[in-house]
Amino acid sequence: RQRQNAALDAKYTQELADAKAESEKLRADLASGRRRLQLHAVCMPAAAHDTTATGTTDAATARLTPDAERNYQRLRAESIAVTAQVNGLQQYITEQCTKRKADHGKN
Repeated sequence: RQRQNAALDAKYTQELADAKAESEKLRADLASGRRRLQLHAVCMPAAAHDTTATGTTDAATARLTPDAERNYQRLRAESIAVTAQVNGLQQYITEQCTKRKADHGKN
């Protein structure tokens, strides 16, 4: 059983390391200009009475397209859900698995 746990740990640790490396490479590529981030946006005309930070009127405001906005909101919601799941699993392991192991050792 310990070997199975060690193999699972190694597998997921490697997957996490690979994902982090890929993320870091993308961040570095974006920072250096080797890659560019493309957002799908539309420019919405500002109301005639609005004034932008530069003091001009009738300036356009860039907004995500409806599809891009939905995708962003979906990713954000999924990120929040995954964080809650991980926190729940950590609490379960702490309260149940380690408790059972400690209780088992008492017998």
